[in-house]
Amino acid sequence: MPRLSPVNQARWARFRHNRRGYWSLWIFLVVFSLSLCAELIANDKPLLVRYEGQWYFPLVKNYSERDFGGPLATTADYQDPWLQRQLENRGWVLWAPVRFWRQYH
Repeated sequence: MPRLSPVNQARWARFRHNRRGYWSLWIFLVVFSLSLCAELIANDKPLLVRYEGQWYFPLVKNYSERDFGGPLATTADYQDPWLQRQLENRGWVLWAPVRFWRQYH
């Protein structure tokens, strides 16, 4: 790590003595880090799928319904009850802690 110049060392020391500013910086950095991982915390797609002995990563790559035994070559809709039954019967799914659902009215 490069050394700070004496002027910058004095500035950093003054900033650290400002407790509110110093702790605000750390809180901001924690919240910013969490925002970078937002897709892992809340998502409408599974993080990981194990289906018929194969691993799938829907968070990284889009898969078609044909990959999961469906008739359509469209992007898999993981909220579809048919696809959910397929995945539960022939494998398992790891969802994000906060799972988004479609709302039907």
